[in-house]
Amino acid sequence: MKIGTIASHSALNIISGAKLEGFETVLVSTPDRVEFYESFGLKSSIIEVESFEEILDLDIKDTVWIPHGSFVAYIGADKILKSDLQMYGNQELLKWEEDRKLKTKLLHESGLRIPLEFKSMEDVDRPVIVKTYGAAGGEGYFIAKDRKDLLEKSQPDKEFSIQEYVVGTKVFVTYFNSLAMNRLEVFGADIRYETDADANLRFDNYPSFVVIGNLPMVLRESILFKYYQMGKAFIDGFRKLTNQSLPGPFCIETIIDRNQNIYAFEFSGRIVAGTNVWIPSSPYSYVQFNEPMWMGKRIALEIKELIREGRLNESML
Repeated sequence: MKIGTIASHSALNIISGAKLEGFETVLVSTPDRVEFYESFGLKSSIIEVESFEEILDLDIKDTVWIPHGSFVAYIGADKILKSDLQMYGNQELLKWEEDRKLKTKLLHESGLRIPLEFKSMEDVDRPVIVKTYGAAGGEGYFIAKDRKDLLEKSQPDKEFSIQEYVVGTKVFVTYFNSLAMNRLEVFGADIRYETDADANLRFDNYPSFVVIGNLPMVLRESILFKYYQMGKAFIDGFRKLTNQSLPGPFCIETIIDRNQNIYAFEFSGRIVAGTNVWIPSSPYSYVQFNEPMWMGKRIALEIKELIREGRLNESML
């Protein structure tokens, strides 16, 4: 069995972990990226294609594909769901991640506190953030201080959601739900750095929310406990709505306000780029395994154990 992904987002994370656990690897790359990934010693893994969508037509057998944000953005959840790719994790969750109405429904069902969402621009009575649909790393997001500001900035030809802007610290917590070990693991936390939205000095009212990188974060244990409970509630909420399990990595994206209320405003149903900061290990994964453990290695370790138990199909839904 091989482990594969496309050459973007967290590919180095995924492929390096798979190699360390003894798997053959497949890295599907467009021509412009080949030299870059070869510089990390991955030449033998690379399959060159003109566009990432060609992965849907490749005849590569015995490969478990690991989805990530670029995988979903370039190909789309619908095409992934209709394909014959053996995809690790719950593919249905990728669809829920891409659709903001489904996303809100799942967060509600999980009992998580979420920012107020407005159905109409006319209902806006406070600062808001406007988000486009899909996994695009914050591209197209903008903030508005009130209804008037929103009407001036909005682009009616795009599909978007309007969400209350909560002031606080953004915390992105990644989980790993292990079928092999029958446990939920809080894997790590990070802060996403968003171009000039996080700059200290600016001269306009149009901050960009495009993510350019991630910063590691270690949470107070009392707060970490709350996030563990949130992760359990999220899995239970998804099971109630779909009657399906949720194997592997996922991320709940939150803001903590000055009263330490935690608001969940997004989720990602697969590995997130924030886990790249934890190569070779997060403090939490190190405590759990007593050895360096990054997300790519954790995924490979899980797949190896599920293969040994004859249960791999349970992790590819």
